[in-house]
Amino acid sequence: MATIIFTLSGQTEMMELRGFRVSMKISKNKLLLLVVILVIACVALVFTVTSYSGNTKYEHPEGYIQNIDPASYEESSIDIPSIITKYELITIDAVEFKQTADTGTMELNLAGTGFVLEMEPGIWVNEGVKGLFDDENGTTLEREMEAIYQYNGMVRDKPETSKVLFTMDDQTVLGTIDSNNERYVIEQIGWVMDNNTKRTVYIAYKESDIKYTISSYPSGKEFPLEFLVSNGDEYPHTISVELFDSAGTLLYTNIYTLEPHEYVHPPEMENTDENYIFKVTLDNNVSGTYNFTPDTYDYSAADIYITNDSDTGKAYISFGMMVS
Repeated sequence: MATIIFTLSGQTEMMELRGFRVSMKISKNKLLLLVVILVIACVALVFTVTSYSGNTKYEHPEGYIQNIDPASYEESSIDIPSIITKYELITIDAVEFKQTADTGTMELNLAGTGFVLEMEPGIWVNEGVKGLFDDENGTTLEREMEAIYQYNGMVRDKPETSKVLFTMDDQTVLGTIDSNNERYVIEQIGWVMDNNTKRTVYIAYKESDIKYTISSYPSGKEFPLEFLVSNGDEYPHTISVELFDSAGTLLYTNIYTLEPHEYVHPPEMENTDENYIFKVTLDNNVSGTYNFTPDTYDYSAADIYITNDSDTGKAYISFGMMVS
């Protein structure tokens, strides 16, 4: 059976015999979560579009979220998956977002729906975790990893039927709100250049606005937890990988030095959770966080990919999912 590899790397290419890569570009230090369900028997492919025809602007009185129109910027890199038919493109002040979550109450307007959220104190999911890195003299040093926080909560007046989950640091916000049998999603989708500053762009949408084909495989089938780390650059790189479960427990950590176009496939692990968090650091100065939700219908694995920005010549990290 062929393996279709979806990743977000800024280019589309054939990768050996494992399949092909449908990709979207993101800036360094950023991450992106994209869950795609497809039918292998029909080989139904999902491509990206850049017309922004589904972009809808909503009011954001909370202040730390702003609408964005990519066409008004001189330079941008944003590709919208064609399966998302209605969405909004936004920027987020991650520091203010986190500060508001720390107060315990948040007002948030997402994809046209207003919420008042009751948040629990943030959990420092990688507290005490240290990583190894080589300095410019080749000396291996140890340092504290950049703090990642997870916030759980609920929608006010719906404590039994709602769930809120945000993962964030001082630069990035990812999350979901489940309420009234609907899931609202915030994911990174690209960047715009604003007065010589690269700003992360997020996509917010409702899962009911996704048009995807459900797999014919039976649901509930157990698959192991796996991931792949690949170096698609022309230069060698060192990359550290940490894997946490949704409660913040460290499940796996390792550092890999990969030659050009080399990849590693760590041993499979038992899949015991619905969501996982990958914390990745490239060459000790480029970091990314990926919320990975294994596919419940087919085999899936997280894809961590090193590639090179043709505009700047710098390497960066991209994330995606392999499905077969």
